[in-house]
Amino acid sequence: MRWDVRSSWLLVLLLACKHEADDEGEDKPAPAAVKCAPVTATDVAQTIDATGVIAPPPKVDAIVSSPIAGRVGQVAVEEGDRVEAGALLATIEDPALPAGSLEAKAGVASAQAAKAAADQELARQERLVTSGIGARRDLDEARAKAAAAAAELDAANARSGLASTRMARRELRAPRAGVVLHVWKRVGESVDGTTATPVAEVADLAVLEVHAQVPPTALAPLHEGMTASVRVLGLDTPLPAKVIRVAPAVDPTTLLGLVRLQIEGGASLKVGNAASAKIVVATKPGVLAPEAALRRSLVGADEVVVCDGDKASVRAVKLGERSDKGVEIEDGVKAGEQVVIDHVLGLEDGQALKR
Repeated sequence: MRWDVRSSWLLVLLLACKHEADDEGEDKPAPAAVKCAPVTATDVAQTIDATGVIAPPPKVDAIVSSPIAGRVGQVAVEEGDRVEAGALLATIEDPALPAGSLEAKAGVASAQAAKAAADQELARQERLVTSGIGARRDLDEARAKAAAAAAELDAANARSGLASTRMARRELRAPRAGVVLHVWKRVGESVDGTTATPVAEVADLAVLEVHAQVPPTALAPLHEGMTASVRVLGLDTPLPAKVIRVAPAVDPTTLLGLVRLQIEGGASLKVGNAASAKIVVATKPGVLAPEAALRRSLVGADEVVVCDGDKASVRAVKLGERSDKGVEIEDGVKAGEQVVIDHVLGLEDGQALKR
């Protein structure tokens, strides 16, 4: 078969028509439905992160220990009980205490009898000397014995008072009104009379704090009165707080310093729960984008999708501070630009958008 010029041109024309028909038959992808939000210029807070636990202020938190050694004979409260100041918490049993109290009382009775006898003898000797039939030496001896008996009675009264005090110290009472947070000892368990074996903890929970340990580099710029926001495990909404105390020194063992933050409206929180705080140390002008606008690229870089008209423009960004209001964008987008905040995943650069 022979091909001439006319046949060649005819073949080219047929192929071109077929290609055009194929292109017309293909369906173009529909624009992606998205929701966009503006990037705003605002003051961005520079913060220091701190983590700790919820705790009552130290001045209203009391750990009650027994001042005497013995066994727990009674526990009058349970964890969670509200108690008034002076309420009975527990009783300690020591077999030696009742015997010592009885012995002290007997000593007082004996000393009283001895003093009464000495006073009578002194009075008798004074009458004899006054009558002229008594010896001055016997009167002096009677006076000395009466003074010794009086001194012995004072000592016996002191011993009896001490024994009564020790008996009273068997009863452990709440030093202030509050809530029983912990009961560490049960009936029958031993205490050694020191703070090493506490029995109960009572605290006023009207105001709660976050007690956080921070390194020296974070401790240095902090001072009392700084504002903060606190997130508590189990709560979605952060709570406002302020710094009320910054440790003047760090622990030489842990090289950490204590920061106390008072929580506003945190009376319903659970003591001991974990919490994290962002303490505001300064503010600066910046650009803030919604948290929902961020995504990660295939290589792990931070990026956003800018709503460039009706097309997507994927931009790599440099992030700064994070807050409840959004994320600081240090580079990559400008204030006033719109970024995708809904259906941001899967969008490609140049893809058509529908808002």
